[in-house]
Amino acid sequence: MGSVAAMGSLGFVLFSLLIATQANIRATATKCIETKECSAYDVICKNADYEVRHYNASKWVSTSVQSYFMEMAAYDGFRKLFKYITGANAGGVHIDMTSPVLIKKSEARNMWEPVTYTISFLLPAAYQDAAPAPINGDVHFLEMPEMYAYVKSFGGWMLSVNAKLYSNLLSRELNAASASYNTTFYYGAGYNSPRTVFNRHNEVWYIAEGKPKCSGQQT
Repeated sequence: MGSVAAMGSLGFVLFSLLIATQANIRATATKCIETKECSAYDVICKNADYEVRHYNASKWVSTSVQSYFMEMAAYDGFRKLFKYITGANAGGVHIDMTSPVLIKKSEARNMWEPVTYTISFLLPAAYQDAAPAPINGDVHFLEMPEMYAYVKSFGGWMLSVNAKLYSNLLSRELNAASASYNTTFYYGAGYNSPRTVFNRHNEVWYIAEGKPKCSGQQT
């Protein structure tokens, strides 16, 4: 168990160093400021615990990784996707980094089984209709449908323990509100470069099923 935990810690360190040295994202303290483009949404309502957002359909570039640790999966997935946007594609073109980086975590049936994580970068507006094909067979395009998301925000770093904690909190709050949502997975969304030390912004999302339940301030 000690060696497995060490691998998880090492993976997170390597992942952080990879972003810091390769992504060339300037450090800022505000959400959705570190890249030229971010995933746009409308806030439908919000309360003290979470907010409900509407997202239009969008195209992402993605890869899936099986791992026991989110940190290891994020490192491996980010590396593959970063190579794609920096020229490992059919056109050999460089594509701007966007925010957030999405990490979809499927719920594991057994604790001893690895979990499938899907890591995704939003394609910039210029490539939403036509993007160069990936060279790596593990990288593919993902058509994200129009959707409503229940979103809970938190600071610090996107780690396995934090993502689990806040997804559990969000799930409890949604259950208390009798909200219908897909319980088979959740998204972790990270907006910051590791160079950003203070006022970091992360999120966990559950996708609403049917009409979202709003129990707060309407916007």
